[in-house]
Parts: sequence; structure tokens; C-alpha cells
Amino acid sequence: MGASYESFVIENLLTCAPQSVQGYFYRTGGGAEIDLVLAFPDGRLWAVAVKRSLVPKPGRGFHAGCADLSPERKFIVCPGAERYRITEDVEAIPLAALAAQLALA
Repeated sequence: MGASYESFVIENLLTCAPQSVQGYFYRTGGGAEIDLVLAFPDGRLWAVAVKRSLVPKPGRGFHAGCADLSPERKFIVCPGAERYRITEDVEAIPLAALAAQLALA
């Protein structure tokens, strides 16, 4: 079910994003992985991980990918209803909240 949820989240975020925003999957041979990198025309990047857990934690691969790409924003999309900080620079966020924020970006 995790892969299905991940696909659902990514499809919805890409649908809500402005047409000029490009979406990418990022993975390296060293284990860095980001489920969705949103690239804005001005060069900004947002990193998005998708977790089905109500208590999401970014994995080592997400941190490694963020170290490689230096995204401006880092999100973990989860099925909960609350938005909160996981770490100083990583935010847990419901899909609807991130979709709304992305539509305004």
C-alpha cells in the first residue's frame, strides 16, 4: 500500500503545481533518495518524502539527498491532519496543505 500512497501523493502534488514547476525522483548509487524534487524555474528546489506513518521520520537517504541538492524547503507528506516540524528544517505536512502551498508558490 505504501507505493500506491506515494504515487497518489506525487500525482496530486504535480497536478497542483504551476505548469512551470518540474518534478523529479532523485536517487544515487550511494543510497540518497528523495521521492519528489520540485524544481522551480527560478532555481529553487523543494524536497518531498512520502510516508504513510502518522509519526513520519526522514530516512538517511532523504538526508543524503538533501545534502546533495540543498533544497530550499524539505517536507514529509503524511496522512495526519496536523502540520509540524520534525527537525529545524524538515516539516511534516498533510497532502492537502502542501498542495495548497504549492499552488500558491
